[in-house]
Amino acid sequence: MIRLFLFLILAGLLWPGPTVLAEDAAPELAVDGVDQKSDLGGFPPGWKTYPFQKGKAKSVYHVQEEGGRRYIQARDEKDVSVLIFKDFDWDLNTHPVLKWRWRPVKLPQGAQEDSRATNDSACGVYVAFGKTSGVALKYVWSSTLPVGHVWEKERGKFYIIVLSSGESGLNSWQSKEVNVVEDFKKYFNKDLKKNPSGIGLMTDGNATHSPAACDYSDFTIKGG
Repeated sequence: MIRLFLFLILAGLLWPGPTVLAEDAAPELAVDGVDQKSDLGGFPPGWKTYPFQKGKAKSVYHVQEEGGRRYIQARDEKDVSVLIFKDFDWDLNTHPVLKWRWRPVKLPQGAQEDSRATNDSACGVYVAFGKTSGVALKYVWSSTLPVGHVWEKERGKFYIIVLSSGESGLNSWQSKEVNVVEDFKKYFNKDLKKNPSGIGLMTDGNATHSPAACDYSDFTIKGG
């Protein structure tokens, strides 16, 4: 009996072995570059602008802190309307999902993203496919358009998607999560064959000539 017991242990039939997963889940990765080492009041480290726009961007985007956590504060009160972007290695095979938190502070009055005359957003997050291609998805907190509204701003190249809307939730952090692969296929009606070049942010009120403000934090990518 003792010999049988020892045999079963050695054979792994009686003693529980380690749980083996078919494939290890890819770790969630922080991608915004803002941490406790970031200079308070300074421009977000690692973020870029298009040529000759850095001075304007520095007047809008700053690192701030709340409750011991640092985040990106965006305040456009002078019709600046400038995009900042963060390039990083993004493998959609392992990390198709983008997560972040945003907090609208001031909605541009009368803004409506599906009209070029009023195309402002308190909070805007881009996923860009190529640094200069113009192909992108933009997720916004809209002043007026309903959640789920989509506008094809540039045919076959650029879509604006409303994730949040209106003053409900103003000055409160809200978490968002999007599957970039699924959204690309849904809106462009084709499979995605290249990885994104990174993410972008834009808080602007230049079209409506009204103040716009938003806070951004905790950008991460993860498995689907």
